[in-house]
Amino acid sequence: MSKRSSKFCASFKPPPIHRQIAAAGLSSNCQRLECWESYPRTAADPAALCRCFDPSGGEWEDIEPPEPHEWLDSMLEKTPDQSFKDYVTSRPNQPAGNRRTIYLQPLCEPRELEGPAFPAGPWPSWQALEAAVARFYHPLRVRTLPASPMSKLNPLPQSRMNDYGTQWNASQVLDSLRGQLPSDAYCLLAVTMWDLYPRDEWNFVYGLANLSARVGVFSFVRHTPDFGSEDEKAAHMLHRSMKTMLHEIGHMFGMRHCTWYNCLMRGSNGAGVEHQQNHLHLCPVCLRKLHWNLGFDIPKRYEKLLELYAQHGAGSRAFTAELQFLQRRLVALQDLPPESTKMPELASWGSRKGVGRGGAPGSLPLVSKTPSSVVREASTPARRAGSIARAASFTTAKESIAGQTRSYNLDTRPGSIVLRR
Repeated sequence: MSKRSSKFCASFKPPPIHRQIAAAGLSSNCQRLECWESYPRTAADPAALCRCFDPSGGEWEDIEPPEPHEWLDSMLEKTPDQSFKDYVTSRPNQPAGNRRTIYLQPLCEPRELEGPAFPAGPWPSWQALEAAVARFYHPLRVRTLPASPMSKLNPLPQSRMNDYGTQWNASQVLDSLRGQLPSDAYCLLAVTMWDLYPRDEWNFVYGLANLSARVGVFSFVRHTPDFGSEDEKAAHMLHRSMKTMLHEIGHMFGMRHCTWYNCLMRGSNGAGVEHQQNHLHLCPVCLRKLHWNLGFDIPKRYEKLLELYAQHGAGSRAFTAELQFLQRRLVALQDLPPESTKMPELASWGSRKGVGRGGAPGSLPLVSKTPSSVVREASTPARRAGSIARAASFTTAKESIAGQTRSYNLDTRPGSIVLRR
């Protein structure tokens, strides 16, 4: 047994290909879409969709067994598998009525976004981030609200000081955002370069979201790279920030953490901990979930994302694997008839079987059916023993899906706060 494999945790077993195929809602030979009755009558060509979701060619990367303190080591019991069928029957959030806009709220001084992008300025390219959301979650509209400093939120969230400067209470930021949700919003996501924490006992979180209120906040400050040339730093900062933003918005569509492949929606404790870094793209299981919800043209979406990533990341190590993946997928799907995977734009949302039952017209059903009173914190071996994880590691602290609130990543470096039972 190799030195690395000897550290693997035996609790998580990467799913075999037949389970991955079933999770994507495909027949065993990948020639037929299961759960077809959940689609509207105006759905896309099922044969074309089979081609897009067929994983049998090995194009998507499997999840490797986790090492100690990684996400699937510490959070396996709180990360249940979610197949396509599970997703449909969970009644996920959907665009409905006039709620078809993703709003982004920069929490900063306006001049910070007007200046140069990182590393000359504090922020990654906002233009690139907004474009990534628009292309990833097409055909929803994406709008950026005027930048506003954290200190202008009402009510003003509590704050404290740490090594990153002022650190803001993310739970209270969400409370302040509730009153700012535009009437046509699918969701409102606030983004900041300030560090965040969810409550006093915790060290920090990357992000926090309330799915029923359709608001969230996340921070990029801990994504700042300290290696490489200026161009490499800019590309890595943008790549990490895109992953966080697109991942967190994915939760707003009811997608839980992926356990099928090493995809964007896989749970992660960050680059300093995970030995296997996740990607910017969705696996076939998660791709089918999002396509079912939004109905985009899959090859055209790949084409638009390739164009964007090449514009901002060509030649950088951060974007190389993503560019290669998108190119391979476009070659594999190049003979599909134009728009054969596209469904009429945001059509017939209320008529989709398995979704929206019992809700008022235009309502956004909750994702979880778990009683909201059940909120548990993850209990990792490091916290139970009060021990310190390896240097620069982050142990997952919590994912309270039950109360529609998600938060991630507790710093357990020496000198940090460690929760105990």
